[in-house]
Amino acid sequence: MRSVTQLRTNLSLAMWDNRIELVENHKLSVPPILKEKLAGLKQYLDTVWQTRTLFYDEGADTPKSIRQPFLTFGYDPGSSQVTITAGKYVGFVQYEGLTIQILPKLFSKNQSDEAFQHLLWWLDYSQRVRFPFTDLLTGSETITSFPEALIRYFARFAYQLVAESPYHQYEEITETMPYLRGRLNTQAYVNASLTQGNWHQLVCDHEPFLFKNRLNQVIKFVARRLGHLCQYPDTLRDLDKVVFLLDEVDDVPCTVRDCDMIRLNRFFDQYERLLDMCRFFLTDQYLNRQDDQQRHFCFLIPMDMVYEDFISGVVKTHLSSRFDVKLQAPGCLTEQGIFQIRNDMLLTHKQTGAKLVVDTKYKVRKYESVDKKVGIIQADLYQMVSYGLRQNARQVLLMYPKAFQPAINDINTAEPPLVDTHAFTVNSGLMDNQPIHIRAVDLTVTGATKQAMVLTLIEQLEQVLGVPFT
Repeated sequence: MRSVTQLRTNLSLAMWDNRIELVENHKLSVPPILKEKLAGLKQYLDTVWQTRTLFYDEGADTPKSIRQPFLTFGYDPGSSQVTITAGKYVGFVQYEGLTIQILPKLFSKNQSDEAFQHLLWWLDYSQRVRFPFTDLLTGSETITSFPEALIRYFARFAYQLVAESPYHQYEEITETMPYLRGRLNTQAYVNASLTQGNWHQLVCDHEPFLFKNRLNQVIKFVARRLGHLCQYPDTLRDLDKVVFLLDEVDDVPCTVRDCDMIRLNRFFDQYERLLDMCRFFLTDQYLNRQDDQQRHFCFLIPMDMVYEDFISGVVKTHLSSRFDVKLQAPGCLTEQGIFQIRNDMLLTHKQTGAKLVVDTKYKVRKYESVDKKVGIIQADLYQMVSYGLRQNARQVLLMYPKAFQPAINDINTAEPPLVDTHAFTVNSGLMDNQPIHIRAVDLTVTGATKQAMVLTLIEQLEQVLGVPFT
């Protein structure tokens, strides 16, 4: 008879074979394996969208939709096929043994390894997403399956930490006993003992040093849940080892609120990252807590926000000695305080006081040499003029990303790619003939390694902004 572990391993390997790969904004005919699960998948994604709390504040003026924007389902009359189209969210969805991976549009299909590598590197600079897996990759390690990589990292990290530094904590409990320990809970003693004639049963509040604490309960709960989702036998074994080490810890259901209530002992600060991982997996967007044997798991994040945070993070880290960097500078276009504007960055030169408005556009410009607009949408140019006028800035910079090109991103490339720059000037007598200069640049945001990627971007920003970096 096969063991439970072997059965779970076979089930996970079956999940591995059932993968659908999409690229942002691309359409695909729905495979037969997904057709019978469409109704449940739509309902699950709607629930994920309605309970979102992680990504960002959409603002009071943003319409609140109850329909998920992750995937769009349609029908192609030409081929008589049901279609699925990815939106602007990248990541993955695991649903009932099926994995859907959505890659950034800077990459092509069959480049999931490179795509998820870069997603981790970009998230390391994110200010708005608390992502505790940014150092998941070491050296030349690759990612074949993004969800599996997250689970594997948690399993290895948790097993090593729990095995080497078991966590004990003083935790307050209320207990009835024949002798006084800690302090007497007077109200509970009166209600539960004196009124029943059990004057000798003391209700005490005390704080024993426990291994059976809330943090270990959370770790064990997450490890058990992930055991139903992991795809590799080695990962499953590490998760089972974590559960075994925590065998004497009670099996209780946990939520992300339990993570938020935990206060770590300063002698166990290394558990902070593990707690962040548990918080990540227990967030409503990811694991469905209603089913102990659930096979639902997703991580979907808006790619335009990731790109914006990456560029602004690099600028703030390496350019703050020359500029005052103000991120997400909000304001209103009119004096009446309506028609909100929000440029991504406002840079003020510390010596001259000159202002530079920077706006990131997560679009790959594609244009012919005869295109005088060079792939810039007219509405974007109107927007940049408004930003320049309202921020009293004469310099405006549009930053676009370049698509991933393996040859250019080769680690042996001697020189970084030059920045493609296109300039436009807007002038008017109303501005005292002091024109607004708008430049559009294409930046390289990929590389063979994280270090190479960041260094290339820094050198390109030096060209664009005309100042040396620290």
